[in-house]
Amino acid sequence: MFKRVIVVFFFFGLVTSVSIQAQDKDILCQVLDKSTQQPIVFATVSIKDRNNGVIADEDGYFRLPYTYKQQKDVLIISSIGYESKILEVTSLLDGEINIIKLKPKLEALNAITIVTNKRSRKKNFIPARKIVAKAISNMRLNYPTNSHSYIAYYRDYQLLDKSYVNLNEGILEVFDAGFQTSKIFDSSNQTALYSYASNIDFPQDSVLSMSYNQKSSKYIKDATISPLGGNELSILNVHNPIRNNANNSFSFVYRFKDDFLYNHKFRIIRKMYLDDIPIYEIKFSAIDEIAGVKNSAEGTIYIAYDSFAIHKFEYNAFGLSKKDPLYSVRLEYVSKRNKMYLNYISFNNRFQVKNVHSFKIEDVSFDASENAFYVRFNNEINQNSELNPKDFRFIFRKRKLKISDVVLTDAKTVKIALIQGAIPENVNIDDRFIKDLKYKIKNIKDVASRPLGRVSELEVNQFRELFIQEVFENKPLPNNLRFVNKKTNLKKSVINKSEDISTYWLNIPLKTTKN
Repeated sequence: MFKRVIVVFFFFGLVTSVSIQAQDKDILCQVLDKSTQQPIVFATVSIKDRNNGVIADEDGYFRLPYTYKQQKDVLIISSIGYESKILEVTSLLDGEINIIKLKPKLEALNAITIVTNKRSRKKNFIPARKIVAKAISNMRLNYPTNSHSYIAYYRDYQLLDKSYVNLNEGILEVFDAGFQTSKIFDSSNQTALYSYASNIDFPQDSVLSMSYNQKSSKYIKDATISPLGGNELSILNVHNPIRNNANNSFSFVYRFKDDFLYNHKFRIIRKMYLDDIPIYEIKFSAIDEIAGVKNSAEGTIYIAYDSFAIHKFEYNAFGLSKKDPLYSVRLEYVSKRNKMYLNYISFNNRFQVKNVHSFKIEDVSFDASENAFYVRFNNEINQNSELNPKDFRFIFRKRKLKISDVVLTDAKTVKIALIQGAIPENVNIDDRFIKDLKYKIKNIKDVASRPLGRVSELEVNQFRELFIQEVFENKPLPNNLRFVNKKTNLKKSVINKSEDISTYWLNIPLKTTKN
């Protein structure tokens, strides 16, 4: 038997750090399922009578510029499987997270499959495999082949212990010459940046942002990757199997139009609705002959009842561990005048980092006027670390110095205040004092959860996400913009100045953690 290795395509890379500012005042919201009270992932938020909007994040959160409240705009919140909701922005409260609940709109499995008896079948029943085959054959009809563009909020970040790390974000415009062209290699398909930088309100960690280098320090288990690092936007683009249906995307989809149908088995789950549009929800999994013994994959595809347009696609691939996906793809297309345009795409992969740069102490000093030690570390301290005086021990000439308090003075520095008289009055505070000092610190971690002084291996998820805010259905590639080099880190790209992007905004995460 052939040894099977999951193939993940990764392109190009490097990382730097710049500052980016959040909006001054926003309306904050969260979209929940009315029945389960769970967040609705990537719900669409449209501004009524306008052509723009925003996509809620994975926890259902989104932010809206305050100008929409001043203009008395109206929101339309929608998601496949739910009744859309119309809401006046003036009804949303300032200074708190507004909860918006959508009512599910589903039909049970027996409404669309064979359920009568052995002699009769539903006349409108179509096997799941035939539905998927029809969707693939209809792609040239359902997706645009003309030049168009969309302006979007883009971000890439790492997730470590549910906390955002190295969050980079910006506004960009993607120019697409049509589905008949190669997304990556056709020169007519380009991206212009209008803003892009690191958000310094979230933790930064240079170790996690290094380039992939196989198994020497940063790598993906059970997968092959490019050693070149990653232009994260290019990585995201190549992992869209719908847009790249004629090209290799990832295991075990490969070429979507040729391989997806034959590499997976399918079953219809139920009929869902997007407003009044009925949509098949079809589960699938990779067949064993393709995935092999050590790997597996599963997902869901959502296909329109009448047009057989693919509205939504979710894919999870697993290596030896079945607990968490090795990588995941989520994307959605929306209909505009009988053509399907990208609404959002999210791709994340799990990777390992060997702790070549451990969390360690850089400097210890003593301030006699404050009767306190200052300990500076090489990395930022995890905000969840409890600074307990019992975890800090200072010994001077075999005498334990009693501590009154421990506080964080900045991201990398801890102040350890001593009780009055802890150090004898006849002791000179000089270089010899520090030399004779012994100390031990425990139960403290950095932002990447690395324990102090311990070599470890971290498991992290890398995310790249694109959320469309406005689509321009007929827009050719302009000649007055500077475009992103697809093989160079985004931080090295030229930022284009434009007064026309004031209606678009950064949907910055509402919290520093992700559920």
